Formats: sequence, C-alpha cells, structure tokens
Amino acid sequence: MPLKIFSVVLATFSLLAPNCSDARTTTEPGKPEPVVTAPVAPVAPPHQSGPISALTLVKKFSVPAGPKSLRVLPDGKRVMVNNLYGYQVTFVDAQTYQILKKIPVGGEPVECTFTQNGKFAWVSLYGHERGPDSFVVVINTETYQIVARLKAQRVPKVVAESPDGKWVYAANWSSDSITVFDAEKFERVKDVPVGHVPRGICFSPDGKLAYICIMGGHSLAVIDVNDGHKKIKDIETGYNPRHVCVTKDGKFLYVALNASGQLLKIDRATEQILGRAKTGTQARSTSLSMDEKYAFVCNYEDNNLGLVDLEQMKQLSTFPTDVHPIGVTTMPDGQYVWVSNYRPSTIYVYKIEYAK
Repeated sequence: MPLKIFSVVLATFSLLAPNCSDARTTTEPGKPEPVVTAPVAPVAPPHQSGPISALTLVKKFSVPAGPKSLRVLPDGKRVMVNNLYGYQVTFVDAQTYQILKKIPVGGEPVECTFTQNGKFAWVSLYGHERGPDSFVVVINTETYQIVARLKAQRVPKVVAESPDGKWVYAANWSSDSITVFDAEKFERVKDVPVGHVPRGICFSPDGKLAYICIMGGHSLAVIDVNDGHKKIKDIETGYNPRHVCVTKDGKFLYVALNASGQLLKIDRATEQILGRAKTGTQARSTSLSMDEKYAFVCNYEDNNLGLVDLEQMKQLSTFPTDVHPIGVTTMPDGQYVWVSNYRPSTIYVYKIEYAK
C-alpha cells in the first residue's frame, strides 16, 4: 500500500505528477518559434531501501481519543492524526514527536488527504449515519485555520486527491456513493453512485481512473475521471475490500480484504489477481514501502503490524502494537513507519531496519 503508506502513497503521487498546465509562449514578428519542452516532474527525494530485516519500536506517545488514521505531509516534516473521538486533528513534529497543534474540526475526523503539495488538508467528518449530510473540512496547514466546510453525503470516510491536484474524492460509507470536489475552488461538483459501503480510494498515476473499495461487496468500482467522473465497471476482489494502493508506475494494485485477512496483488492492465498474502485478522489500512517491495498492514484484531513481501506475496513477520492498530503511514525517507492504535489512543513509531 515496499514501505509506503495508503495514505502516504496517494500524497506521494501528488508530488510526482507533472505540471499539466498549458505551455504558452510569445514571439516577435520575424523571429523563429521557441522550442517548447514538456514540463519536467519534480524528482522524488532520496530514500533508504533494500531488504527489511526488522522493525524496532523507537517511540510511543499518546494523542487525543480515537486516532482513526494518520498520514505524513508531503514534505515529511509533520504527521497529521485524525482523532475520531477527540473531535480534532493533531499535527505532530516528525523529528521530535512533539504535538504542534490540535485543531477542533466540528465533528469526528476519519481520514485525510493533501492538495497543493501539502498546503491544504482535506478531512472527512463522520457525521450521523441517519442524517442527510456529512461534511469534509479543508485546513490550511500553514496557518492551521479551517478555510472551507463542504457538504458530502452520509458518513464520508476515505478522501483522496487526484495526481494533478484538481479533484478530491470522498467515499460516502452510508450513501453508497462518492462525492467529487473541485480541489482548486473548494466546491462540491457531484455525487456518483458506486456500490454498497465504499471506503478505500486511489487514483491511477496518470489521473485518468480512480479505484474505490466496495467494502459491503466484493469489488473495486472503477471511475473514469475525465469522462464526467462516471463509474465504468467493477473489478472482482473477493469480499470486504477496505484499502487500496497503487504503485508509482501504475502496474499493480494492492487491496486489503478486511474479513478474510488478505492482501491481494492485482495486475492493473489485465485486472487479474496475481497473488494473495495471508496477513492477520481484519486487515485494515496498508502502506507501501518507498521502494514498493513491501507493504505494512494493520492487523486490527491481532494487535500487530504485518510486513508483507510483495514479490513473494507472503507476510514475513509481525510486530506488536497497542490495541487495534488502524492507521499506518511510511515516512518519505524510508526510515520510519508510524502506526495509530485506536483504543488506547497511542502512536507507535518504528525504525525500519535494513539487512546489511
């Protein structure tokens, strides 16, 4: 979702996406047209990689109640934690582990994503399952101010940004739909029916397609982003898919099946399942390592973090967490992975040990 987060994975794609704006030039009469070259995508920062031998717990600290998820900001300097029962989000210094800011959000924050290279954080608010609407709030991560409060449908959970930064999708758990937001105008565009109980979301690296986990069923719904955000088909996964990640080259999708405790590897071109790794009881959030050779999987009921070899499609080992690990994010330098533990409201920071 190796060692990168579901949730890191989708922010990393935003950093790597090319500038898609039109190139405009002017010339004086009689002078030749200048040569226009395609914009160059920013180079990803260096990161440590290689065979992973172990994870070593280096820090444990408490956060407000119910850290449902967490995600590192694109620059790697801060981690944002969504504290469901605390009705606030928390920004944590990635080096010192000090809490920098607690922001009340007027609801129960579930998940987050980032736009404009991390300037804005989009946070889904749980809301009431029987209510007509729930909300997504947008936070300026530089000023820590809420700059927008936008209606979704009932109980938005995962939010994800498109690689070009134009769109944010929110998966509405209780409305069987996704809400599409214009990420530049902070406007709700439309709601798209996708299937029963949608949750995980990822975009293809080129931004043309989006994949939605239909957690109440057994498939990924596929959305054509460029053709009016229309659902075009389903990809079979097996029952209860919760989280989906895509590799940077767009070749593979990795899908965590909550009920059966498995991680699937899907060929994106053929849409065929290439392998299954048995993880643990209730496979929840997943994060890929920076070299995409491994995945970290939150084994919710087993109270551990699984390390999956994505070539062998085999869980190599597990590492103990607090009760109910539920959120995971891999740091951009490839040296650490963070896990949020739901019930005791703690964060674990593991150092990734590489074989010498």
